[in-house]
Amino acid sequence: MAAKQTPVALIPALLSDDAMYRDVIEQLGETVEAQVMVLSEPTMQANVEIVLAKAPPTFVLAGTSYGGSIALEVALAAPERVLALWLMGCNPAAPEANVQELVGGLEAMPDAVIEMLAGLAVPKASTEAAEIFKAMAHRVGGKVGATQARALGSRAEVTSRLGALRMPTLVIWGEADQIVPASVGWALADALPHAHFHVLSDCGHLPTLEEPSQCAALFVEFLAEEVGHAH
Repeated sequence: MAAKQTPVALIPALLSDDAMYRDVIEQLGETVEAQVMVLSEPTMQANVEIVLAKAPPTFVLAGTSYGGSIALEVALAAPERVLALWLMGCNPAAPEANVQELVGGLEAMPDAVIEMLAGLAVPKASTEAAEIFKAMAHRVGGKVGATQARALGSRAEVTSRLGALRMPTLVIWGEADQIVPASVGWALADALPHAHFHVLSDCGHLPTLEEPSQCAALFVEFLAEEVGHAH
């Protein structure tokens, strides 16, 4: 009898689409039933409602950066539906004031902002990952990116509520993350009751783009241990 597939919803980072997880999903193969959700509602609450409307009754939820912030909000809103979490590069603290600058920049000069973000998100050596990010960002476009950034700016801090999340959580961080430092990942994992924390060396803000094989291997191991998935 074939092993039951684990339903996994994946939420990409700001200005990103399904290409962010393509290599990882390919490597996970038949073990998961993957659904990538590119979200661009103007508020976090609206994004949370879309995830809960589109996802299966129970599911594993993964998110990178902006997507990770949404994933945390979804888990807090409906913990009974989220079997496990996989978080990368997200900050549970209140948004910083520069989010508004990002909104303005994406509306006025999207190409320049995309170029700047690619340089920040991906270490210089990962030219292929940077090109994939830029291609995604141009597909998504400055207007949608600005709406996503506005939603990110609308979020409340969740640091004080992390202890309520009892589901197992995989936290993967790039050691060279220049946007959300690895120290934030440590603190996030520390505050979650059932977290597994992994730092990837020579990796920036987008682990699934830069190190898909490592990410897939860690996720498979995590599912086997925590969600009882036979692989």
